[in-house]
Amino acid sequence: MWPLNKSQSNNSLSPQFSFLRTYFLWLWKSKILRYILVIYIGFSIVFSLTQLAKYTFEEPKIINGLAIDLTSNSILRTYDTKKNSPLSEIKNELRFSKMHVYSPRTLTDRTYPYYFRANNVFKSDDITVTAFITQNRLDDLVRLANTWRGPISATLDIPSNLSIEDPGISKIIKSLKLLYEKHSNLRNFVDIHLITGSRIKEKKTKFPIPTNFHLNVARFFARTELIFYLDHDTWPSLDLHTKIKNNLRLLLNNDILIIPTFAFINKNDTSNTQITLPNTKKEVRAMVKEEKMGMQDYGWEFNNGPTCVSSYFKSKEPYMIEEYDLHYKPNFISKKNGRLPWCTERFENNKAACLFQMYLSGSNLFVIHDGFLVNHNFNPNSHLINHKDPQWQKIINSRMYTNFSREKCLLYARQFVLEGKWKLPIANHVKEECQRVLTSWGSGLIKSD
Repeated sequence: MWPLNKSQSNNSLSPQFSFLRTYFLWLWKSKILRYILVIYIGFSIVFSLTQLAKYTFEEPKIINGLAIDLTSNSILRTYDTKKNSPLSEIKNELRFSKMHVYSPRTLTDRTYPYYFRANNVFKSDDITVTAFITQNRLDDLVRLANTWRGPISATLDIPSNLSIEDPGISKIIKSLKLLYEKHSNLRNFVDIHLITGSRIKEKKTKFPIPTNFHLNVARFFARTELIFYLDHDTWPSLDLHTKIKNNLRLLLNNDILIIPTFAFINKNDTSNTQITLPNTKKEVRAMVKEEKMGMQDYGWEFNNGPTCVSSYFKSKEPYMIEEYDLHYKPNFISKKNGRLPWCTERFENNKAACLFQMYLSGSNLFVIHDGFLVNHNFNPNSHLINHKDPQWQKIINSRMYTNFSREKCLLYARQFVLEGKWKLPIANHVKEECQRVLTSWGSGLIKSD
C-alpha cells in the first residue's frame, strides 16, 4: 500500500479522487520513473532525428544498377525465394538478342561481360567513362586510365570467325593481362567486356570502329549511375572528374552535362605524340586567342558550334545550350537509368541520335563551365585517325537519320499525350524541335490547347 500525504488532501474532493491524486504525485516523485521517462524521451528524440535525416538526405539504394525505394511496398514473389529467379535461367545470347535488336547476332552471341573486372568497388554516384578499344589501341586505354583515375567500362572488340579459343584472341588477351599486371590504374578502374563477333569480308580493315552497339554495352555493364560518353582520342583535363561531381544534382535530375572539346587547329600538331596538353581553362583561352586551338563541334567549323565558345569563357556556372541541332554530338554525361533512352543501334556510329532521343525525352543540355576535353591522337598506329565512311554510306545514313528523327518526334509526342504530360515543360523540346513533323504528320494526334 502506498503512503498517503494527508497534508495534501482536500476535504472538498471525493476520497477516490484524492487517492488517485496522491498516487500520481507519488509516482511523479519516484526516481525510477523519472529515469525511465528521461530515457524514453531521449530515445524518441534521437530516433526521430535519425529517421528524418535518413529520408531527407539518403539517396535511393542502388541494387544491380537500379534505384530501389525502400519505403515503398515491394511486390512479393509467388515462388520460392530461396531458389534462383527464373530470370537467371535465361541465356545471355537470348538477353542480348532482345536488347540489341538492330545488331547482328554475330556480335550479341559473342559478348563476354567483365572479361576483366576492376578491383575497386565504385560508389553509385561516381562517373563511368565508356571506352572503345581494339588490339592496336591498348596503349590508349592505359593513358585514359592514368588520366581519368575513375571507373571505366570498355568494350574490347576483336573480330574473329572462330570462337573464344581463337589463337589470335588468346595472344591479345595474354598481352592485355601483362598490361593489367604492370599498370595499377588498369587493375583498379577498368572493366573490359570482350566482343569477338565476325565481320563482313568486304571491310578494308580488320579493326572495327566504335558503334552505338559498343556504347550500349559499355553503358549497360557500367557499375555506377552516371555515364560519360567519351569519344576516342579525347582526353580529360586536370581534375575534370572532381568538377563533374560538383554537378551531381543537375545530372540526377535527368539533365545532360556537356563537356566542351578543344583540338589543335594546325594539322601538324594533331598527331604530335610529344606535345603537352593544356590543363586549365586559362591555358585553353590563351591558345584559342592565339589560334592554336579551337572549340570542336563535329560538323561545324572551329568555334562555331552549338557549344558556343564565347559563352564557355564568359560563364562562371553551367550554362544551357541555346541553339540545339539534331546533328549535335558532343561528349556528354547522363544518368544510366531512369527515363533516359538507350542509343539506337540502327546506325553504326551516330552519337547524335543518342543525344537527340534524350533531348526529346525532356532532358535539358548544360555545358560545364570549368572543365574541358582535348582531342588529340597520341597513337600514330590507330586506324581511327583517318577513318571515313564511303560516300554512298553517308547518303544512306543521312536519309535514315531524317526518317529516324520524324519517327522519334511522333513517338515522344504520342507518349506525352498518353501520359497527360503534353502541357508540361517536359514536352517543350518535342514542341520546339518537331513542330514541322507534328504539323504535317501528327494532325489529330495533338489536340489544340
